[in-house]
Amino acid sequence: MNDDGFNGTGLTDGYPMPDVDLTDQNGMPWNLATSPTTKAMALFYGYTNCPDVCSGILADMATAKRRLEDGLGDELTLVMVTTDPARDTPEVLKAYLERIDESFIGLTAELDVISGIAASMGIAIEEGKKLPSGGYEVDHGSQILGIGDDRRVQVIWTEGYSVKDLREDYATLIA
Repeated sequence: MNDDGFNGTGLTDGYPMPDVDLTDQNGMPWNLATSPTTKAMALFYGYTNCPDVCSGILADMATAKRRLEDGLGDELTLVMVTTDPARDTPEVLKAYLERIDESFIGLTAELDVISGIAASMGIAIEEGKKLPSGGYEVDHGSQILGIGDDRRVQVIWTEGYSVKDLREDYATLIA
């Protein structure tokens, strides 16, 4: 653990979650700054057609939550904001995330809204390469953001974290 109490990169002052309404996997409005009623949130930008890292990161997030001590998992909201709203409708997000962990919140909006929010949080989203199948990939940052009950980003996890690191940091965020 680092001097700041986190295994990930702790932020001294952090930065606030944007006060913007997105649409959740049930078609309902969900605000990044006000909707979660839990003490902490872990947020990831990704997409359901991702050919490599997204499903593994989401699985790690869910596994770390399940490994929290009794009751602590109820104080953490797991969130994925799509980077591919053209294909990731609320229905698609719901079916995809239920296979990983039913407690996940999946969010979508117009791509320019999502890109603006992501950029304000230091997450890059770019159009990826076209595939021979006619489809496409979306290039995006793979960071996970840890948000405390003050709705400020307090920790960022990048490559090299373990499920144990996430679990310990989730507990710190909740405390």
